[in-house]
Amino acid sequence: MADQFEVLCFLHNVRENSAKHNLEHLQEMILSKIKGQEIRLGDVSEGIPILKQRLHRKKVLLVLDDVDELKQLQVLAGGLDWFGLGSVVIITTRDKHLLANHGIERTYEVDKLNQEEALELLKWNSFKNKTIDSSFEGILKRAATYASGLPLALEVVGSNLFGKNIGQWKSTLDWYEKIPNKKIQEILKVSYDGLEEYEQSVFLDISCCFRGFELLEIEDILEAHYGDCMKHQIEVLVDRSLIKISQEGKPGIVTLHDLIQDMGKEIIRQESPKEPGKRSRLWFHKDIVHVLEENLVRFICFL
Repeated sequence: MADQFEVLCFLHNVRENSAKHNLEHLQEMILSKIKGQEIRLGDVSEGIPILKQRLHRKKVLLVLDDVDELKQLQVLAGGLDWFGLGSVVIITTRDKHLLANHGIERTYEVDKLNQEEALELLKWNSFKNKTIDSSFEGILKRAATYASGLPLALEVVGSNLFGKNIGQWKSTLDWYEKIPNKKIQEILKVSYDGLEEYEQSVFLDISCCFRGFELLEIEDILEAHYGDCMKHQIEVLVDRSLIKISQEGKPGIVTLHDLIQDMGKEIIRQESPKEPGKRSRLWFHKDIVHVLEENLVRFICFL
């Protein structure tokens, strides 16, 4: 659709680049696309009227990738009156509430890849072509299942397995199922790091203990535990796409992506990698038995 527009601008990693540089730098990037020359701005407030003046008579295709703050939208795509007739602005974000705050007209949730698409992406990253030895079919399906349709995970896993034999594939996947891949963990954790303290705590509760529970049951348990209603915190987790409330099958069930659940559990494991008794939450039966057995004598003395 690019040839339908007068101005094309793709700003990737807005979150990362606005932190690394500043918002003036991103405004300058848009202006340079319009004028075809570098422009320097003294302050972000200086760039707003200039952008509006330069854009409002042009048909623009603007893509803002990975937005995480309302101010980024306010200074890069302020309103409909900034752009000429027929313009299209596409925004990607992990925070649906941010889009609502800026008055975005249409929102879409990106679906994860289906099995066929996942296998194709995995093959390209792990073999650099579609033609592979048939003996890898089984392990490829296992790797695709581990990634659960998440393109990021498929690319990372595929690249890490490039050039390795089947035995190395199995060993690597066995390890990932115990301890998540560090690169995937870091990228997924961005959404968690942006949460407030109570929101983080509720996310960890759900990822470690309450996946598949009914929403009302979780709300009752959390209210009893924290001594306050946690509805707002749960709504934030939904807006940030960290959890979902099922509307199909049996409605009201709280679910989350496998790798996001793994990310939550890994945060807790890192509290004390070698001693489960020092972690804030336990879910693995062997860890629970170990902690109970280690504390058994003190428990009896207490009685």
